[in-house]
Amino acid sequence: MKIRTKKTLLPLMAAVGMAGAANAQTPAADGYTALPSGIEYKVIKKGDGTRKAGIGDQVEMFIHVYLGDSAIFDSRKMYNATQPVPVKMTAPTRNGDLMEGFMMLAAGDSALLTVPVDTLLKGNAPQMPGMKPSVGQKMVYQVQVVSVRTAEEQKKYDEEMAGKQKGIDEQLLQEYFKKKKLTPTKTESGLYYTITKKGTGANVAAGQMVNVNYTGMLINGQKFDSNTDTAFKHVEPFTLTVGRGQVIKGWDEGLQLLSKGTKATLYIPSALAYGSQDRSPQIPANSILIFDVEIVDITDQASIDEKKIKDHLAKNKIKATRTPSGLYYTISQKGLGPNAAKGKKVTMNYTGRLLDGRAFDSNTDPKFGHVRPFDFTLGIGQVIQGWDEGVQLLQIGTKGTFYIPSALGYGPSGSGQQIPPNSVLVFDVELTGIE
Repeated sequence: MKIRTKKTLLPLMAAVGMAGAANAQTPAADGYTALPSGIEYKVIKKGDGTRKAGIGDQVEMFIHVYLGDSAIFDSRKMYNATQPVPVKMTAPTRNGDLMEGFMMLAAGDSALLTVPVDTLLKGNAPQMPGMKPSVGQKMVYQVQVVSVRTAEEQKKYDEEMAGKQKGIDEQLLQEYFKKKKLTPTKTESGLYYTITKKGTGANVAAGQMVNVNYTGMLINGQKFDSNTDTAFKHVEPFTLTVGRGQVIKGWDEGLQLLSKGTKATLYIPSALAYGSQDRSPQIPANSILIFDVEIVDITDQASIDEKKIKDHLAKNKIKATRTPSGLYYTISQKGLGPNAAKGKKVTMNYTGRLLDGRAFDSNTDPKFGHVRPFDFTLGIGQVIQGWDEGVQLLQIGTKGTFYIPSALGYGPSGSGQQIPPNSVLVFDVELTGIE
């Protein structure tokens, strides 16, 4: 449940995006055509497609990759091998980029493409086992193009397929419920659920952190994952923040129907699960998923942040004042005059840290590259909420520290690589001017 994306096609993607495009083509040995970037291609079977792939198109293909005499990747053997690989056509950028070769093909074409290993490595492709530079080695790609669609055509196709699959899923679910003599509740999205044990308190809300026990199975009863069954070797609480896309849509919706202690079963149509993707060898494309779930605990982020701040203050023997919003602050040097007010332009010195002490920004430390006064208009959303509130507690000359819960900082999104999601922020601040 922790990984939602399809396994990366390493041998394919090691070469995709590594070429420089050009239009000229020249004949090469054995019936191949050479492209200026170093790719050579040969159509071994012409399909019935009338238009070659272009930038922005969605192409589906089966692909088999060889390095010398060794087969290193075969999309037909990946997971359940029922679906071709989707590839979005982008403009080639460096020598050896497969995109240039793919754009020579139309729907139904089968072709061979070769790329010199030296060309790939010069284009900063990752060096895979078996690659030998400076010996004339080539990577060979055997490709069968299934479809070529424009972005608009792909969107229409996806909608048509989703509509058909929705009907198929509904029929399968109804047959299953009839066979099992079940009468589950249906939501507007198409999710079905039953409650086997009622919990207490309010239902889970988006943004809350929950601990869940679960067992997942296909509609044929085959288990594919569980955090309570030792056969799956991860008997541990599964923790997630609900409504943040960390899990499939059926979970994000279904868990919000449950309260602490509730045991339930979720019947999730494929559109709310992994859709047309082959998720794993155990979960084929367009699979309906059934989950027995139990809400073990519910914690909202505000409570988590509150505990973190209190523990930090206690550990460091700091006495801080708390505001109703959850902001904590200390004053180390009192200022003069009236407090800063909403709508006033203020000038600040600051250093921002995480609770573990790591500094992520400062306008007084040269290593951050902007040693200059920081000014903004207070109370109109030019800075995080914790600053808009906290600075109004200060006078000119005041020095202090803000302890800002994540809801008043950057919340579940975080900010860049330095500030992770749901981070408590600590700012040492000095108010140097009010206009």
